[in-house]
Parts: sequence; C-alpha cells; structure tokens
Amino acid sequence: MPPPAAPSRFGKKFLLRIGGFLLVAILIAVGKWYLGKSDAESAAVGDCLKPASSSSERMEVVDCSSSEAEAKVIKKIDGHYTQFTAEAECRKVEGATGFYAETGKGSEFLFCTKKP
Repeated sequence: MPPPAAPSRFGKKFLLRIGGFLLVAILIAVGKWYLGKSDAESAAVGDCLKPASSSSERMEVVDCSSSEAEAKVIKKIDGHYTQFTAEAECRKVEGATGFYAETGKGSEFLFCTKKP
C-alpha cells in the first residue's frame, strides 16, 4: 500500500480563504468608490444644489422650490478647474454669480451658478 499523499501547501481551505479575502477587498473598494461619488455629478442645467452637509464642500441636488436650495446650475462645463480658473470661466457666463467645481474621484466638472 502506498504512503498517503503529503498535504498540499495550497489546500482547498487555503484557496477558499484567499478567495474570500479577495472578495471582501473588492467589495470594500467598490463601496468606497460608490460612496465617494457625488450627487452633483448627476446635476444638469436648471437643477438646484445645496451643501451635502454642514462640514462638507460637496453639493447635492435638491428641488429648486426647497428652502435648502442655495444655487441653480446655469452652465455645466467638463474639465479640471482650480478656484481661480473656475471663477474666471464663470465670469464669462451671463447671469452667473457663483460656481462649484469638482475634481478627482473619476469626474471633473464645473457648474456656473446663480441664486435660485
């Protein structure tokens, strides 16, 4: 009778643990990406915005009749803008009194805004 086979370093339990770890890591990465997305990305010309929270610089879309509405989008421009270039770009837009620029996290855009 031959001797029993030596246990493999990479047995089923080991491979299942590695697979489980990878699955959890992927789920965490996707969750962080999804939670990092801004509601403002979905805004269009004519939509109104408000700060996402009192401690956040991010914006979210709200109904323009809401008392929370602080700005109305009058022009959306794709691209990367700094504070200075965003202000200069929106000065060219008739009726614009403010701006909101978002960079990073997969999207870069500028909203030229006015009071709702």
